[in-house]
Amino acid sequence: MRSPVFYRAFLILFLAALNTVLASCGGSASSSGAVSNGATDPGIALAQVRFMTPPMGWNSWNTFACNDTEAIIKSVADAIASNGMAAAGYQYVTVDDCWVGGRNATTGQLYSNATTFPDGIQALAAYVHSKGLKFGLYTSAGTNTCAGLAHGTRPASYPPGVGAGSLGHEAVDAQTFANWGVDYIKMDYCGGNLSAFPAMRAGIAATGRTMYLSINPYSANTTLTTNFAADGTLYVPAYADMSRISQDISAKFTSVTSIIDTSAADAAWAVPGYFNDMDMLEVGNGMTADQDTAHFAMWAMMSSGLNAGNDVRSQSAATQALLTNSAIIAVNQDPLALQAVLDTPDSSATLQVWTKPLSANGTRAVALLNRGSTAAPITVNFANLGLGGPVQATNLVNGASLGTVTQSLTQTVPATGVVLVKLAGSDPVAVNGPLAPQGWIWSTVQSGTVAVKAANGVSPPVGATAAGAVVVHGSSYIDGITVNAPAQLVYRLNGRCTTFQSDIGLDAAAQGAGTVDYQVWADNVELYDSGLVTSATPVKTVRVSVAGRNSLRLVITDGQNGVTNDVADWADPWLYCS
Repeated sequence: MRSPVFYRAFLILFLAALNTVLASCGGSASSSGAVSNGATDPGIALAQVRFMTPPMGWNSWNTFACNDTEAIIKSVADAIASNGMAAAGYQYVTVDDCWVGGRNATTGQLYSNATTFPDGIQALAAYVHSKGLKFGLYTSAGTNTCAGLAHGTRPASYPPGVGAGSLGHEAVDAQTFANWGVDYIKMDYCGGNLSAFPAMRAGIAATGRTMYLSINPYSANTTLTTNFAADGTLYVPAYADMSRISQDISAKFTSVTSIIDTSAADAAWAVPGYFNDMDMLEVGNGMTADQDTAHFAMWAMMSSGLNAGNDVRSQSAATQALLTNSAIIAVNQDPLALQAVLDTPDSSATLQVWTKPLSANGTRAVALLNRGSTAAPITVNFANLGLGGPVQATNLVNGASLGTVTQSLTQTVPATGVVLVKLAGSDPVAVNGPLAPQGWIWSTVQSGTVAVKAANGVSPPVGATAAGAVVVHGSSYIDGITVNAPAQLVYRLNGRCTTFQSDIGLDAAAQGAGTVDYQVWADNVELYDSGLVTSATPVKTVRVSVAGRNSLRLVITDGQNGVTNDVADWADPWLYCS
């Protein structure tokens, strides 16, 4: 058997010969430059994805606030188990703030309010489990919960010590929650300390029990920027399964659209296994039917958690039908788990096209969102999505077929409403050769654009701008992809490729500064993580097997110290395919 050294040497010779052939077939000075041929970098320990799709459940706060009780939670569990919501995928029944009675001074353990939760949390969790559901519980990253900070919101019956938070008690609280049978932890900031979030994640790991960690760094925190990683204080995806990205939602359409915009700005941070939380749903809490539909559809499109916040015991037939709409839920739970991005060429301030590739080849979910006060037609052009025709279109809200279309689709969308469609056509599929000029199915960058340098004067793919040069440590590469972190690209492979290879490093435009982390994912399995890369880090060569994989996801994220000067390259990226 030939050694890996032999194959590396053969690959270097092969690439050199291939570049010679390219040059003889019309190449010019624009095709000259370095190629990726270094020794494979092993990377660092890879992330294990705990939850592949966003959570679905119910939370008590939007309807009951501090008036929730053990009896109410039981009756909600009864309703979810019997009204079709459980069958539709809703799993978690979460008790929000105001359940805490205090903390035992001797054991350090939390206990529940004896008046409103007389049987205790363990018994309540067991009841929820008996209904075939999972149990969620609230805590905070402070010494108090949020309600404990807001005087006058707590029931008068609460004893001294009410509202005790988890700061400094993360390990004991995680073990207490595990002992009680908790499956989902919602953890607010509440004027606490950001260190409590990774401490709780470590505490959960130590218990050996699988518990979903959903955090909110924004509650009672006016200093943290809406881009939670840019200030370097906390890289949320390393610690949480889901994180809030905004202040609290309200049952107003302006609140809904403001959160959509915030989530869109944070799309590049959402890596496999981590989701941007747009807050609990306000469906059924007083908005119009069209606004409820737009709200629910966009939460599904953005891969947010779907946590109902209405009184499911008395919801209308229309609300129940919307919350259990299997086609909309399927968009949220799609295994590719991408967040929708704005189709900018087809969008305006009020008439917007949001697109989300689905796991099946050639399929996209597209939301035509009307934020204006009058009904209006909205058009999506398939070329802007990189989608080939003919395309079969289906309305996902009512299941109606919209027929076969070739180049575009136009729908009249009600005021403050949405038309959610599924498009089934053909996607660009990666082929053997340089990856830089090939079309992707999804991209997101927080700032700037995806800049592509393609050898031999080949035009950049749809959605990219032309890069004059790709330069890493003084070497100008034959081709490559340059982005400002955080940024991501997803390509269809459809099981046809065997190997992905690229040199990586900060571009000369980083001006000797910048810190990033490179990740390579395929089918939401992490294949490579570079660890911290600075401008002083020597060029690394990524070479991973993608055999049998259907998708390739290239991620460049921040080094947790801000994104200024984080100009990074995939230098001479190649795919080896059949």
